[in-house]
Amino acid sequence: MLDGLIGLLKGLDRRVKVSLVAAGVYNFSLQLSAQYDMLFAQALGASGTDIGLMNSFGAAVNATASAPIGSAVEKYTVKKIMLLGYVFDAISMIIFILAGNWWALIPAFAMRAQLIRNAPLTDIILITFTEPRKRSTVMSLSRVFWSTINVFAPVTAAIIVASFGGINAQGMRPLYYYIQLFLYISVFFVIAKGLGATSIHSNVKKDELDWKKTSLIKDYREFLRGEKYLRRWILIRVFRDGSQALSMSFISLWMVNNKGATPAILGIVSAVSIIAAMSLQIPAGRLSDKFGRKKTFYLFTPFYYLGTLALISVPSPEYLILAGLLGGVGMGGGIGGVAFTPFITMWWEMAPAEMRGRWYGLEGLIMATTRIPASIIGGILWDQGLKIEVLLVPILIDVLVVVLLLHTIPDTLRSKQ
Repeated sequence: MLDGLIGLLKGLDRRVKVSLVAAGVYNFSLQLSAQYDMLFAQALGASGTDIGLMNSFGAAVNATASAPIGSAVEKYTVKKIMLLGYVFDAISMIIFILAGNWWALIPAFAMRAQLIRNAPLTDIILITFTEPRKRSTVMSLSRVFWSTINVFAPVTAAIIVASFGGINAQGMRPLYYYIQLFLYISVFFVIAKGLGATSIHSNVKKDELDWKKTSLIKDYREFLRGEKYLRRWILIRVFRDGSQALSMSFISLWMVNNKGATPAILGIVSAVSIIAAMSLQIPAGRLSDKFGRKKTFYLFTPFYYLGTLALISVPSPEYLILAGLLGGVGMGGGIGGVAFTPFITMWWEMAPAEMRGRWYGLEGLIMATTRIPASIIGGILWDQGLKIEVLLVPILIDVLVVVLLLHTIPDTLRSKQ
């Protein structure tokens, strides 16, 4: 098995290798403050409702930009779009450094990893330049590589926060200007120097978009008409992304405010979550490439449900480690988080390579438009004391809608060979 993985790595396209390295650094940076972003906003005076409104504004910006950016991914080089995304990320860090009130963070949350989403662009490169029978394994390998780096992020963050004063604005601010800004600048140069003029559209022969000859609405309408099952996939993402957006922003608040988690507990929980997912990614990728994406998704998803129930019911903060192990603390971690790899592989395989820019644009639009009402509703429910209900909604939606809809769609492993 090890020899096979080594051979697979050696045979990867250079664009895939460069993207893997850059995304590893980028994901470490995001993971570093993932548990502290909402706590930082709270420390600057934001309520649950304020956090919901702030997330909704970021989602509105994303919704406005997604369609044209998705079209541009097909008509410009992916490299230029990714570099622009890293510029926005760096600007957002400067805002975090200077912010004195929670409302100053609104543009920062809107820009960082939302205006241009570089993580999905990396997945597009992995899927486009890897053959179908190896795609899920390569996607799993990417998660293992990134998780190996990310496992050090929560512990590093916990040490920094504890050293500078604990879970308050003073203690959390160094996360943003000591490390994250430097990492965003570094990954900008990795992509600038290492990634070629990569286009996912085989017919593109020029590097400039002729807006006068392009109808954005017509492009997307033709795309949706031409591909079967896309509308069902859109419904799946609407329900899944919306329900998860309802609760995701409040998981760290729940662990700290309701379960008494310290920076050390947060770091351990996150590290356990990452390690659990990392240890199962390769077997899950192999299963997905051999037996199908859907079967593998069904196998691992129930652990996410168990993890959420553990998150709600544990009697003391130390037991939150169980929630992290099972996959109840978000961020694609834990045993249940492994299900996301075959799920997202199916998502990208549904669209032809030359149309994945528009699929990327639709994904961003779906994520943004569902997050706007979900974040507002989640914030209001949270402030009204319905905290357990906020955490349980994603499980109910997943069982009653997502799993049933996915059952009606053919597995992409068979259709793409």
